[in-house]
Amino acid sequence: MVAPPYHACTAVPYHLLGREARYRWWRPLVEIGLFAVLFCAFVLAFTVLAYGLAAAFGVSNHDGVFADPVLDIFFGFGIVAVTLPAVLLAVRWAGSRPSGTVSAVDGGLRWAWLFDCARWAAAAISVVLVVGLLQDGWESARWPGWGTWAQFALIAVLVVPLQATAEEYLCRGWLLQVISSWTRLPWPAAVLTTALFVMLHDYTDPLVLADLAVFSFAMCWLTVRTGGLEAAIALHVANNATGMLVATTQGIPSLDQSGDYTVAQVLPGTVTTLAYAWWVDRRARSAAETRVVKSATG
Repeated sequence: MVAPPYHACTAVPYHLLGREARYRWWRPLVEIGLFAVLFCAFVLAFTVLAYGLAAAFGVSNHDGVFADPVLDIFFGFGIVAVTLPAVLLAVRWAGSRPSGTVSAVDGGLRWAWLFDCARWAAAAISVVLVVGLLQDGWESARWPGWGTWAQFALIAVLVVPLQATAEEYLCRGWLLQVISSWTRLPWPAAVLTTALFVMLHDYTDPLVLADLAVFSFAMCWLTVRTGGLEAAIALHVANNATGMLVATTQGIPSLDQSGDYTVAQVLPGTVTTLAYAWWVDRRARSAAETRVVKSATG
């Protein structure tokens, strides 16, 4: 079993890492302002890139939707992924602290722990996918062909993990720390960031919205409990990337999140999220995983 590493005199939990060193009550506001500027700049740059690719390959665009579904999916996930550098730079430049403090109490991602969580995340999502296939079946007639599937697979492997990671750094990481720097407790931040996470998605079905809320709050809880984003990143990446790989075997995927869902379609994912959170927390505790970092700054 892999236990996350720990540095060696005041204990500081993950959610209060934003209060270290040069913290002043107004500094998080500066971080938020700089993040907004950087995010807009990165979105603009990525949009120019996407439209440039569309022009180069003769792909038309109507109301922000590209005629080529591969480019459209690439743009949809990529526009979220640019949140990641905006968060990291805002923390480093305006927060005057290492950007790695958003990753974990060690000041960076604990890769061995991340990979340990990833295998359990893959197992959890596999269960959800199997249940889904048993419910809905698999229609071979909808197979898009190896060429089309390979293009979407590249996006699932290269872009989707960045998109999922960016959402974790934004909601379960940076904003959790920003709000907690004022409240000193992580749970008000968990509630607020969960509300934001749900609103950032376009789902309208109440069951799916509830599932998103459970996912977000459980990942906030797990992040605080384990002292880092690794467990949340692992499950989010496994869910999005594996889900897309499977979905593209059944035709061209869509970014449209509207529609109604049944309890049988939503409940397996919700239960799996809770089971994963419980199991990973249990493994972290049994490995004597430390949830705080020691700092001489206090």
